[in-house]
Amino acid sequence: MSVKSIIQQSGIISNLQRMKHIGIVDITTVGACLCANEIVAQAAKIDSSGKHPEFTMHAFSYDQYKDSICRKDWSSLADKICESIRLLEKIGADFIIIPSNTPHFAIDLIEKNSPLKVVNLIKIVADECQRKGFSKVLVLGTKLTMQGGLYNEVLNSKNITPMIPTDNVCDKIEHLIRKEIIPSQINSTTVEDVQQDIKKYDCDAVILGCTELPVVYNENNLGKPIVDTTRLLGQYALKLACDDNFSPK
Repeated sequence: MSVKSIIQQSGIISNLQRMKHIGIVDITTVGACLCANEIVAQAAKIDSSGKHPEFTMHAFSYDQYKDSICRKDWSSLADKICESIRLLEKIGADFIIIPSNTPHFAIDLIEKNSPLKVVNLIKIVADECQRKGFSKVLVLGTKLTMQGGLYNEVLNSKNITPMIPTDNVCDKIEHLIRKEIIPSQINSTTVEDVQQDIKKYDCDAVILGCTELPVVYNENNLGKPIVDTTRLLGQYALKLACDDNFSPK
């Protein structure tokens, strides 16, 4: 179902006149920009005049996030993200999205300490899998997202079985994300190698559980339905920004 249909059916304003200000915490700029572009692109399908929600993006240097993630120091990561959120609040943001999957290991701490409502990406992805009737999904992402079970609890609660690739394939995907996509040094051989590995898995769909992966993968080249977490978050943010019944934290 399109964002336009959802907005019209749910009674949310479709003229985009009273939109909320979206705050975007930029962990990796590739994913954050893809998400922001999706907000603008979907808004254009609703109103061709060029209206879209105001949004502000803030990023600290990526190494500051990366250090906390590598140490699995979720408290430190949450503090850094909430620092961004407080800056976005001062600028006028009404709610927050975080277009990055792995930092959602800290989502409970982030929600607890954030002065603004924070969208939980993991929950909306699981809801989308349930809505589409998937029963077995392959979760892709950083090695920590895959092997740390970021999606396990929420998918299991909906009777959806999460699958993860083998250690070898996880290593390949980690390399692709960290060493090629994020620094914009993509090697087509790596992309095709991982693509062939993914196609071997027996699943209903593939969760692109890293917001950078849509840069290289889609339903056409994977040959399977996908859940694009980056664009899904952008669509959800647009819906929330246009919701007259929106309530802040």
